[in-house]
Amino acid sequence: MILFLSNGHGEDLIATMIAREVKAERESLDVVGFPLVGFGKPYIDAGIRVVGVQKTMPSGGFLRHGVRLMFQDIKAGLIGLTVQQIRHLKSMSESVRLTVSVGDIYPLFLSGRYVKSPVLCLSTAKSEYIKGHLCIERKFMRKYADLVLARDERTGKTLSEQGVPAKFAGNVMMDGFFITGENFGLTLEKKVVGILPGSREEAYRNMGTLLEIVRCLVDLSCNNLDFVVGLAPNLDEERLAHVVRRAGWRYQKQRSGDRERGVTGCIYPGSGGEAPCVLVSQGWFGDVLNVSNIVIGLSGTGNEQAAGLGRPVVTFPTEGPQFSRKFAEAQKRLLGEAVAYVESRDVTDIASEVMNILGDSMRIARMRRAGHARMGDQGAATRTARIIINYLETGSWEGW
Repeated sequence: MILFLSNGHGEDLIATMIAREVKAERESLDVVGFPLVGFGKPYIDAGIRVVGVQKTMPSGGFLRHGVRLMFQDIKAGLIGLTVQQIRHLKSMSESVRLTVSVGDIYPLFLSGRYVKSPVLCLSTAKSEYIKGHLCIERKFMRKYADLVLARDERTGKTLSEQGVPAKFAGNVMMDGFFITGENFGLTLEKKVVGILPGSREEAYRNMGTLLEIVRCLVDLSCNNLDFVVGLAPNLDEERLAHVVRRAGWRYQKQRSGDRERGVTGCIYPGSGGEAPCVLVSQGWFGDVLNVSNIVIGLSGTGNEQAAGLGRPVVTFPTEGPQFSRKFAEAQKRLLGEAVAYVESRDVTDIASEVMNILGDSMRIARMRRAGHARMGDQGAATRTARIIINYLETGSWEGW
C-alpha cells in the first residue's frame, strides 16, 4: 500500500495529481489517500480510495491563523479527531510500503512517528524566498524523511546544505491545469489581458476593482486590448453577474455552443461605447493563461501557475482576507521579478503598469525567465510518481 497523507485542500490536490500518475504507471499498486483536514474531495473525484478518519473543523486546517480558530477547533472535537487519526495510522502501519507526506511538518511527524514506513516528504508550505524552514522542521526532516522534495530549487539546495536529504523535482501545481488550444473566439490580433479575481469569497468583491482597471486599460490602449476572466470552478456565475451589474456593467450569459468553446459569459460596459466585451471563462483555466500576454492576478495558486507558464503577472493588495498586503508581498518574494507588485491600489497606477510591461519586450523576457526559474517545468507529478515507483522497485531514491 502507498499511503498519501495530506493536511489541507491544496495538499489533497497535489497528492491526488501524484497518486493518479502512480496509478497510470502501475495500475496494480494499492494507492490510498488519508486527508487529515476535511473529507478529501480531490481524492474521491479522482477515484483514489480514502482511508482514515475525517471531520471538518471550523478553521479549515488554518490553525496558524489565530488562537481563536484553534479554540474553535478544540471545541469542535479536534483533540478527539487527532487521537482517532493516530490510532488509524497505527492500525494500518504494517500494510504501508511507503508514505508520501504532503504539506507542512505535521503529516511528516505523524508518518515517521506512527506509520514508520519509508517516507517521501513533499514540503509544500515553506520556501526560502519567503521564510525558510525552522530548526525543528529540519530536525524532523532529517529524522523521519528518506527524501524531501522542496517546492523550489533554491529551497531544495538550502535544505540539502543543512543536512536534509532534499531535492527539487518541480512544483506539482504546474500540473494542475490543462491547455487544449481553445482561444475563446479571439483573433489574437490584439494583445490579451488575463484576469484572475481569485477563488475565494473576496473574488466577487475584487471584480468591481478589476473592471475599473479594464476601463483604464481601454482608454490607455485606445481600445487595442482583449480581456478574458478566468473564473474559478467554485465561484457562482449568478453572484458574479450581480456584482457586475452593481459595478455599472452588463453581464450576458453565453449560449450552449459558446460554452462548449469555453466562454461562459460576456461583460459589457453599461453605457455602451466601443469598449470590447470582457469574456468570462469557467473551467478552462489553462487556456485562459495560454491566450494571455499578461495577467492581472489576485489569486494564490493561479498567479504562481501563470508566472510558471511565462506570463507576466501584475498584482496589488486588496482588502483581503486572502489577498491582503501581507499575502501579496509574500507572493512577490516567492515569485520575484515574475510579478509586478503595485502597492498603491490605484486603478490608474495598476493599468499604467500593465501598459508599461506590454510595451517593454526586454522586461517581459526577464519576467518570463523569473517565473520559469521559480516554478520549474511542468511534469513534476509524473517525475514524482516515477521517484515513488523507482523506490518501490529498486529500494533506491536515485536514478530518476
